[in-house]
Amino acid sequence: MAEIITYKAGAYCQIKFPNGERVLISCAQTGIKIMKLVFGGILPTKTISNWPISEIASAIQIFADPNNPTQHPLDAIRNKLVNCSSISEVQTFIGLYEKF
Repeated sequence: MAEIITYKAGAYCQIKFPNGERVLISCAQTGIKIMKLVFGGILPTKTISNWPISEIASAIQIFADPNNPTQHPLDAIRNKLVNCSSISEVQTFIGLYEKF
């Protein structure tokens, strides 16, 4: 299971996977972005996925918890990604939904 490194409600969350990789989930007025981080989690190097505000419904479809439909998108994404073991697994998970 992944580890939550930093978390600010409604804004961002940094996750460290068991293999040492890190991601930053950023929620802003412009949309939601998941980025790969390097150098101990201080430098973003790659965008894994990006949902501009006009496409936010796609992210909600992927990550929303049917048992908690009013949950903030950041919390829903965090709760799904902590069960992943690597960035590759995150990409596979997201890809399963984005193909449709």
